Formats: sequence, C-alpha cells, structure tokens
Amino acid sequence: MKLGRNIRVAIGVCAFVLVAFAVSVFLPVKTVNSLVPDVLPANGSASARLIWSHTNIYGSPVPYYPTPTRVHLEKGRDKIKLLGQVERQSGPAYLELGIKAGSLPGEVVILVEDGDSSTKHSLRLVAVAGDRDRDGLPDSVELVDSADRNAFRAWFTSIAQAQFYKPDPRWDQVHQDCAGLARFAYKEALQKHDKSWFSKVPYLHRANQADVRRYNYPQVPIVGEKIFRIKPGKYVPGSDVASDFSASAGARALWEYNTVFVSKEIVKTLAGDLLIYRDPDHPAAPMHTMILLDPPDQPGGPRVVYHTGRIDDENPGEVRLVKVADLNSHRDTGWHVRPDNPKFLGFYRWKILEGGRP
Repeated sequence: MKLGRNIRVAIGVCAFVLVAFAVSVFLPVKTVNSLVPDVLPANGSASARLIWSHTNIYGSPVPYYPTPTRVHLEKGRDKIKLLGQVERQSGPAYLELGIKAGSLPGEVVILVEDGDSSTKHSLRLVAVAGDRDRDGLPDSVELVDSADRNAFRAWFTSIAQAQFYKPDPRWDQVHQDCAGLARFAYKEALQKHDKSWFSKVPYLHRANQADVRRYNYPQVPIVGEKIFRIKPGKYVPGSDVASDFSASAGARALWEYNTVFVSKEIVKTLAGDLLIYRDPDHPAAPMHTMILLDPPDQPGGPRVVYHTGRIDDENPGEVRLVKVADLNSHRDTGWHVRPDNPKFLGFYRWKILEGGRP
C-alpha cells in the first residue's frame, strides 16, 4: 500500500512538473514589438529591423502561437522596402522583418496586426545633407531613381516645347531668354502636376507621364525654392544656402554649376540635355542655351527648342523650335552642332540627373 501511494505521489509530482514546465514554455509573459531605429537617411541603402514576438519566462518566443500575425504599410509604400515574410499563421510567436530605405524622404507608418489588436510604428526618412560626389548639390536633391529621371526628362522637354506653341503666362517676361526657358521648364518639371497645376497651363503637348516622386518643387530638400547652384565648390552641410543657391541663374551659371559635360557628339545624348554655345565675339552675352527635345535616333531627326534672347522692350525675342539638321545647315557655322565648331561647347546634362562626374 505504502509503495503504491509513493508511486502515485511521484507520478503526481512528475505530472505537476511537466505541466508547470509546459506552461512556462508555452505561456506568453511578455510581448516584444519594436522598430529600431525609427529614423533613417533616405539614401537607398540604410536599414532598420522590426521584431514582433510573444516570449515566455525564459525570454524565448513561445513555440506555438495559433493567432495569425500580419505586417503591412499604412503610409509610405513608395519610401521603403520590406524584406522577409510579412505574415505568419501559426507556429512560434516570432516575426522579424528588415526594412530598407528608399530615396524619398518622409513619414512611413507600419501596422503590426496581432489577432484583434494592432500596433503602429512610425519611421521617418530624412533627406541626406551630404555631397558625396562633390558636385555642389546636396545628395538629397539628385534624382537617383531611373523612374524619377525619366519623369523629369519627359516633363522638362514637354514643358519647354509647349512654350513654342503658347507661352505660359507664369513665365515672367523678365525671365524670357535662353536660360530663362531652361529654368522655367526645369522648375515646372519638378512640380506636382495635379488639377490645380493643369488649370494654369495654356498648352501641353504630352501630359500623361508620371511625376517625380522624390520631392516636388518648392519642397526641395535642403535648398527649397533656391534650386540652382550659383557658386563653385562642393556643398557643405550647414552652409548658407542663400549664398550658394538661387531661384534664378544665368546661362553661364547653368553651364558651370548645374550641368555636366556629356559629349560634343549627339549620338551620346538623351532628350532633355542642353546644347551650350559660347561666342567670345559677343562679350556682353557670350553664352547661349538650347534644349534637346528628342533622342538622337528620333524619326525625322531630333529637334531643339530655344529662346532667341531679349534685346529690349521692342525686341523681346521669341521661342523657336527647329531640327538639329537645320542648325547644321545654317549659313552661320557658329550654330552648327558639330565637334569641330569651337563655339559649340557640347551637350550637357543636369546634375540632378547625372551627379558629379568627370
């Protein structure tokens, strides 16, 4: 009798220990739901980590948790990329995701749904203030995404071309010259093209392209409305933006500080590149700028658009749209788009598209 009673007690103790151990392993006592860090530079490579877990008294995820868990983006889908499984149905109470920053600054809201409850995490992507390529522009101003670059080129050429057919009344007459056409199309290409914007445009040949996503004028990172570099040197974080940048810039400043050389041969160009001329025989206004509207293999030949330049109130100049072939047949060889023309400096590309390169 005594032996049987001892066996029963031992079995009971063992059962109790097993139950207690099972409870200690499977019973959640703490929830981990963290996002670290919650601020990232919008540089296309920085990362954060999101961890969700129900842990037991040993600090380990409970090995079986039947409630599904799901992570999704409530805001900022275009600003980050989630790496890993965003959903679990059963099994261990553990979910871990990597988060890779894109190039668009702004706020991201990540929602973690755990059964009937949910938790929101805020992640802020901030503009990068450095100038790693030493081209004079903050890195956060440059369009590093190919879709953004293509969007800018499409809007820039479309808006520039439209001024030949019907000049935009927002293009102030005091800015109507060759550089002014490039500046106006540049600024308007970076705008958000919503209903309000279209309501002010008298004519636009193409209007179905996507907008630049990284930012929209005048909310340009670091520089705001002062989108043109007007001094040599690299951009130094914390420097006086007002002394280094301006809302306006002449043809020489566009050439020297806002573009990079591509080639003197048109076969190496892209639509939206600038043609730069310099004529030392006209020291008062030696620089001239045109805009290449088409790729070099355009059927019928690529075209350019430009403003002839303002002389005075009686001679305000005009916008012209011509084929490159017509320039090459002009009786004044100074307008020829040829490598052997010393007045033709070549094709140049905006630094926001190309960055600083030799």
